[in-house]
Amino acid sequence: MRKVLILLLLSIKGFAQEEPKDVIYRGFYNISFYFQSPIGQFKKAIASDFSKENNSGISFSYLTNPRKKAGELSTILLGGELGISGNKQNSFFLPPPQGDFYMTHRQVWTILKFRYLPNLAKKKVVPYLDGGLGPKFYFSRMMENAGEDEVYKVYGSSAKTISYYLELGSSIKISGQKRPFTYLDFGLGYTQSNSVKIIDRDRVGFTTDYEVIEAKKSVKPKSVYFKVGITSYL
Repeated sequence: MRKVLILLLLSIKGFAQEEPKDVIYRGFYNISFYFQSPIGQFKKAIASDFSKENNSGISFSYLTNPRKKAGELSTILLGGELGISGNKQNSFFLPPPQGDFYMTHRQVWTILKFRYLPNLAKKKVVPYLDGGLGPKFYFSRMMENAGEDEVYKVYGSSAKTISYYLELGSSIKISGQKRPFTYLDFGLGYTQSNSVKIIDRDRVGFTTDYEVIEAKKSVKPKSVYFKVGITSYL
């Protein structure tokens, strides 16, 4: 009886530690390129003849199976994402008396993220649902191009808030018979942030003494985005 019990325990332990070969088991890491467009009141708030509304960016994420140590599968993967997006403003409501100036508007986010996989099998197409929340930082920088690769920051503005997002997409297998399984991701998402004060692109400019006019407005950012990325399921 004792021998049988020992063999049973060893069998259970070996099964728990055995890695499934044809399923998404450990988690994944991803690099993606974003194309984002503002919507609703936010689009009206940042609309300007001096700056583009849309922006593009890049993100990096890593998620893992929270039940991996127990040797169990999970349809929910947990982790985080770091991303940056932005655009450039070359003209202003009140331009400088002379000189070459431009302004950059960037968003940086760090979010706690989840991915729901309704099917863990290593198939040609794997649908997914992503979601998350975390801080988002808004940076605006006025730069002077002095020539000969000399660029100086003459003004800076920053603000932060909490951002939320939800994304629906599919991963299409492109290579990998063994781990990692490499997939091409296509996703469509929605993101919004709590109210935040950012630079008013329609009013920012210069005084005759080259001082930057600090024009800000309170907005509640809302955007939709399209994403293309590479995911390696582990």
